[in-house]
Amino acid sequence: MINSSLPVYVKDTPLSVARSIQGLRAIFGEVYPDPVRVVSIGVPVETLISDPNGPAGIDTSVEFCGGT
Repeated sequence: MINSSLPVYVKDTPLSVARSIQGLRAIFGEVYPDPVRVVSIGVPVETLISDPNGPAGIDTSVEFCGGT
C-alpha cells in the first residue's frame, strides 16, 4: 500500500457505527472514545460506513486511531 501512494482518509465516527465495519482493526482490550477516529487507506471512511459488510474494509487498511 505504501508504494501505491494511496490517499489516507480520517473521520470521527460514532463508535457503534465504526465497530460494524468488516475488516476493521483495533487493539483488543483498548477503550476507544465515542466518537472514535477511523483511519482508512485508499477507501473513504464514508464508503466503509455506507456499506459496513462490504468487501472494502477487508481489501484495505482500516483501523481505529487512538492518538492522532
